[in-house]
Amino acid sequence: MCTLDEEHYKFVRYEGKRIKQEIGKDQQGNPIFKGGLKMLFVAENNNGDICAPDCNIDTVTVVNKTGRLRYRYKGQETMKETFRPANIVTDSASRILVKDTGNKCLHILDQDDWFLRILDFYGAPSVDSLSRLWVGEFKTGTVKIIRFAENL
Repeated sequence: MCTLDEEHYKFVRYEGKRIKQEIGKDQQGNPIFKGGLKMLFVAENNNGDICAPDCNIDTVTVVNKTGRLRYRYKGQETMKETFRPANIVTDSASRILVKDTGNKCLHILDQDDWFLRILDFYGAPSVDSLSRLWVGEFKTGTVKIIRFAENL
């Protein structure tokens, strides 16, 4: 959710029609997510972490299931272009896969912010129950299925 002036973002968990949890501020009362024109994507990990590419500050923000900020991932310093996170998915081992539109690749992290590798595939990622990565390429219309977990 974001405010009408797009200054503040937060995630809201519902239980039926009742608000169960709101996640938007850190322990000091500061906003966790940067306001701005770009929307936030979201994925929930098996451990309950909420992972969100904050496209307004080019960072992946991860909070735990209680809403406490765990870490921010800002990409790899060795990349040629600026890290521009977009789509995000998680797999059955709680790995985090982030599409980087700046470098046209996918970053793979473990659940604790440990960088694992970069895949030179560019497209909208999806992961199935067998931890196979499905990447749809926009320009060609092809879908690639990659067994990325075997190589980690």
